[in-house]
Amino acid sequence: MTLHRIAPGCTFESEDEIVSNPIVGKKISVPTNTPKPYYRTSELDDIPDDFVERMKKFKRVEVRKEERKVETPDGFAVSVAYNKSGYQLIPKEDL
Repeated sequence: MTLHRIAPGCTFESEDEIVSNPIVGKKISVPTNTPKPYYRTSELDDIPDDFVERMKKFKRVEVRKEERKVETPDGFAVSVAYNKSGYQLIPKEDL
């Protein structure tokens, strides 16, 4: 008996000295006479896809040069808005 490897981590031992093909199956092709699925047309389908041209013209945006000045009212602070995915002004006493 010899150990034969089919795939990584998958082996088998043949009982005979002549090894038969362990993979049994038939080669069949996909039928070509299947109907084409229905797709609803949209006006967006008529827009040409020029992805390659857009990527060739792509330029990185430079880092912002001017600093933004944040003005908060007296007695308030900026904090993360709980469960809102943004920021909010809250009274400093609540911190």
